[in-house]
Amino acid sequence: MTEFALAPYHHPTTVVFIDDNESFLRTLDLELPGGWACKTFTDPQIALDFVQRAPTLPPLMDRCFTMQRRSPSEALIHLDLNLIAQEINHRDRFARISVVVVDYAMPVINGLEFCAALTDPLLQKAMLTGVADEKIAVAAFNAGLIQRFIPKQNNTGINVIMDFIDDLQQEYFSQYTARLKTTLAIDPPRFLTEPAIATYVEALMQSEGLIEYYLVDDPPGLMLLQANGKIWRLVVLGEEEMRRQAHYAAEHAAPEPILSAMNKGTKMGLFVGDSPENYFGDERFPWQETVRDAHHLQGADNENWYLALWRDTPPDIDFDPASSSYNSYLATL
Repeated sequence: MTEFALAPYHHPTTVVFIDDNESFLRTLDLELPGGWACKTFTDPQIALDFVQRAPTLPPLMDRCFTMQRRSPSEALIHLDLNLIAQEINHRDRFARISVVVVDYAMPVINGLEFCAALTDPLLQKAMLTGVADEKIAVAAFNAGLIQRFIPKQNNTGINVIMDFIDDLQQEYFSQYTARLKTTLAIDPPRFLTEPAIATYVEALMQSEGLIEYYLVDDPPGLMLLQANGKIWRLVVLGEEEMRRQAHYAAEHAAPEPILSAMNKGTKMGLFVGDSPENYFGDERFPWQETVRDAHHLQGADNENWYLALWRDTPPDIDFDPASSSYNSYLATL
């Protein structure tokens, strides 16, 4: 099977904390980063009802597929990849619960009983334990009932808990997108399988405060968003695609400096919405506003990749940051 270095999309999810110690949860609320989507509960039964509630938004994989039956024995299954980018219109994408962190020692329902009652097979579970409970936690981990246990001691800093949760959220999303990756593996966008590009995207998101991304096409690349809903566009071209873009620019009378830079792989254009084909007579296409510096990456097997970034670009789909951005979701919590 094709190995993906990048998932086709990624966005923040929600973490749930359950502990009957209210002062511990208050401290946790103060110490966790403000950009985390978290819900805390002191009552495990109320928390269980909340976590078990079916998501209002079905998994993207289920919405990407449509089936048309041609005959009783023949069906055509269609995968609509355009729906990946359309996901930014659904604020409920952030409400998907990826991790629960539950204290073991609680009245009525202990942490193990809570985890055993959960029905989502992808949900990642971590249990907070005291020193006396660690043998129980190890047994639960070995049995696959929990994915992590975190010693609840005075020297257990918030950074330790955050690191555990970060790992679990990544594991959740890897499993959550597995079916889509399996389908895409038949004919994948090649840049999703390139480790060098995955490393570049991860560093870009950390340095620029980008919190989600989605696979887009024409031109191939990613649509990335900040928490306030501002959209960035990363175009990723291979060598042949870069040559085709330079040829397109030459056909439409691009200025010589831009055309030369495209041929060298140091400039790239984003022709979405407005394009040179819409300009006639003496009207000139705004090439300088459309092209950006291209970054060269050497991939596996010495394959050449070219990446260019457009910041705060207008989306080519309907999108309202006031109602569908991550910040708008955090405001509801």
